[in-house]
Order: sequence, then structure tokens, then C-alpha cells
Amino acid sequence: MKKTLILLALAAASFAASASESNNIGYTHVQLDAVYADAEGVYPWGARPSGSYAFTDNVFATASFGRVKDDDVGGYADYTNKTWSLGVGFNNAIGANADWVSQLQYVNTHAKEEWDGGHWRFRSTGYNLSTGVLGHVTDKLTANAYLGYEDYNHQYDGDFYADFGMGYAFNKTWSLQGGLKLNEFVETYSLGVRASF
Repeated sequence: MKKTLILLALAAASFAASASESNNIGYTHVQLDAVYADAEGVYPWGARPSGSYAFTDNVFATASFGRVKDDDVGGYADYTNKTWSLGVGFNNAIGANADWVSQLQYVNTHAKEEWDGGHWRFRSTGYNLSTGVLGHVTDKLTANAYLGYEDYNHQYDGDFYADFGMGYAFNKTWSLQGGLKLNEFVETYSLGVRASF
């Protein structure tokens, strides 16, 4: 499964790098996503505001906060997950139409499940490291393909993942963004609106 994800990400990265438009990629924006996850029996959905700020042409910072919930886990329980992250990213042009992007994030997660007569809570912290290509497909369409690795405390086994995204720009400020993150046991889908500055 992991080998398949890696091959898919590399293929998408090659496609993005072969796009035909000039490299006019910005890293200062705010974004609001609707998020849905398929986690083998748990299907939470919710919202995730996020943002990025470019300090220089090649260095930017990121932040996000998300809350997802499934009100019917196994027909008897409610599941909630709140996650926030802070990170730093580095971008470097690899042609006239694409950047190679690497990011490192600190991630804090608080999950809980409640049912009649009981509950459990789980907190974890860790990091998320990713690298890949972000580039223009057309003058209005961008695509990205990243490979990543994430690891957390509390005996969490580190996991590789593939992260794909596409954005359609209505104008210089507003765009529609979609994403798909594939872990070994979780698929996460997102659709949102971005304002770039």
C-alpha cells in the first residue's frame, strides 16, 4: 500500500513539474476547509481553518486548527478530534512553472469518545514532515503532490503518507482548493476556499 502511494505521488509530482505556465506561486494566504475522514469505522467530518505567511521568497510559516466529529461510531458513541499545528516551510523553484516544497510541523491532537456511562480521552503530540512539488497546470489551475512522514508519542507507530491537492483560481485573491491525504488506514478529503495576499 505504501509503495503504491509513493508511486502515485511521484507520478503526480512529475505531472505538476511538466506544467506549461510561469512560476507565480504565493505562500501567504488564509483558508477554510470542510474536512471528511474515512478511518475504518470512524467517519468524522468538520472544519479546518489554516494559513501561511511568507517571510522571504523561500521561507514561510504555517498554522492550522481543525475539529472533526462523528456522532455515530458503532451506533453508540460520539467521537471528536481537535488538532492544531505550527510549522515552517521552504520552497525553491525547480523550473519556470513549479516549486519544490518541504515542510516541518509540530502537531497537537486531542481526541475523545463518549457513550452512555463512559468515555475515553487521548492527547498526543508529534511532528509531520513532507516534501514534494507544487506547480501550475494552467494559468488558473495548480496541483501539488507531497510525500510525508508523521510520528507522535504514546507508542504511535510512525506512518508514511501521500498528500495531493488542486486549486482553481477565480482571480488573484480567491481560489477553490481540494485535497486528498492517504495514510495506511485513513483517507482524508478536504474542500475549501482560499484568500491569497
